[in-house]
Amino acid sequence: MPSPRGYVRTTRDNRLLAFVGIARYASAEQLHRLFFGGVSKKQTYRRLGKLCEPGGQPGEGPCLRRLGYRRRDGTEVPVWALAPFGRSIASRQVPWLRPPAASDIGHRFLEHTLVLNEVLVTLVAMLRRGPQEPLCDLLFRWLCEGDDVLTYRVLHPQTGRWLAAVLKPDAVLTIPARKRRLFIEAETGSQSIATAHPDRTGAVLSKLGRYRQFFVARSDAGDKSWYQGAFADGFLPRLLFLVHSDERRRKVLRAVTEQLGLLPPPQFKVIVMTFAEAPDRLAPYIRGTGEAAPPRSDRIVTFEEAALPRVREGFNAVAHTVNALREIIVAHNRRGGPQLELPPMPLEAIKALQTFVKQVLDAGHRPDAVPTGHPVSGPSR
Repeated sequence: MPSPRGYVRTTRDNRLLAFVGIARYASAEQLHRLFFGGVSKKQTYRRLGKLCEPGGQPGEGPCLRRLGYRRRDGTEVPVWALAPFGRSIASRQVPWLRPPAASDIGHRFLEHTLVLNEVLVTLVAMLRRGPQEPLCDLLFRWLCEGDDVLTYRVLHPQTGRWLAAVLKPDAVLTIPARKRRLFIEAETGSQSIATAHPDRTGAVLSKLGRYRQFFVARSDAGDKSWYQGAFADGFLPRLLFLVHSDERRRKVLRAVTEQLGLLPPPQFKVIVMTFAEAPDRLAPYIRGTGEAAPPRSDRIVTFEEAALPRVREGFNAVAHTVNALREIIVAHNRRGGPQLELPPMPLEAIKALQTFVKQVLDAGHRPDAVPTGHPVSGPSR
């Protein structure tokens, strides 16, 4: 009898399909590194080609689909994604696999996705016990971008109306043992850090504001944030920006720090890493032996004790001046005529200054410390 056409699917093939299901798209180079150690890349391509054909048993369709994009130099880069039959195999191995998207992403976004998936590939290689280990046994879960969106509402500053808004992270990294959920935004440098146009949602600070609203603001339910309403497991959220260079990391980190102020909301933590350093920093964090962000450190500041009264007097003078200016502006606006806009007070930053001054005064063992009530509401008594 003639031998059946097609091929016999191996355990390695099944693991490969599970990975492609998690990543959504993978290059031959990435799959070669994870699953074809010790063989030539030619053999890797040959096997990937076979997986794009129907299998050797009745009802077995193709497991993979071959896509591709062109680099700027014109080089074509093949990319593999799951075919429907391959997804049925992958979903049996990874119960938390996301449902398939309705359509593939555009060719120009494939490269962006593969850059991000380099982090995933390296994490899998670092944290798995061996090539045959089921990927569902890893210490983390990686949810790639799909059709699902995170919904919330935001108050329009001009109209005062609540508007529907959505978030669509590039990936979500969940670490069950640490009860952490990292929302990953991959920044390849094509978007600006800041923008004056609210409709340009790709800018870093625009994303920062939207995630802050999602993590911190109360939802329609009233007793939960939008994040808590979407994820009921109690895992703490983190926003992770991945950038392409050390210089970009410094710029983004500086902009994020300035935007959040000295006292950001405790439930809103932001981490900035380069793509290159991310696996080495995330792996110990996932294992539970390190932190994703550099640890905070205290700085010892020496201060001349004779200057402590001047610190208090200086803060009180600023408080008196700011309050007087606010009263003048309010009185002017009440009289009519051209209205003067009262800029919002950076309450979190001012409170941080109050706390610092109080610590300085307490260090001098003075009983007349700066009050910690509403910022800039009166002098220090």
